Amino acid sequence: MSPLRLLILAILFYIAYRLLVGGRRHKEVSNDRQKEKPYKEMPADDLLVEDPVCKKLVPRQQAVQHRQAEQTFYFCSEECCQKFISQEGEGK
Repeated sequence: MSPLRLLILAILFYIAYRLLVGGRRHKEVSNDRQKEKPYKEMPADDLLVEDPVCKKLVPRQQAVQHRQAEQTFYFCSEECCQKFISQEGEGK
């Protein structure tokens, strides 16, 4: 065999080896990702709620809460909560 043929064969073997090994690595990484829970199944830590007075979105855990007639209202601030209570008092 000529040295050129040996070189070409060596390059072809190297390419075949990289394709086989590279394919396995890719499968291992994708299998690890499949084992993790997808984003859709993860529970939300905090949901956004809308303030009924100023219509701002506020994280529920940080919002000011007011419970009235078996319903909970969430507010961005104590001022909005007081406005809501005063409006409800005038409406009755």
